[in-house]
Amino acid sequence: MPDRERTSVDHLEHARELVWEALQSMEEAQRIMFKAGDCYVGQVWGDGVRTVIEMTERMADIAGDLSTSHIEIGRLVKTDSARGPQPPG
Repeated sequence: MPDRERTSVDHLEHARELVWEALQSMEEAQRIMFKAGDCYVGQVWGDGVRTVIEMTERMADIAGDLSTSHIEIGRLVKTDSARGPQPPG
């Protein structure tokens, strides 16, 4: 059953905020992973360095996907907002 008190734009904006927060968390996690990598380099743990690099590369891919999703949701918000209010279903 649809939420009658909120519009599609309201839901999209909420989703967009959540995606933005996820993107910020992912970037923070990447910074922390780089610090772990620095520790491995300082301690000469070769395998750890390689794993950290691979993981941060995967995280960068995910962050790119999140960023794309954030942009697409923004486009939907803009499109829906331009249409004006929709009559209740």
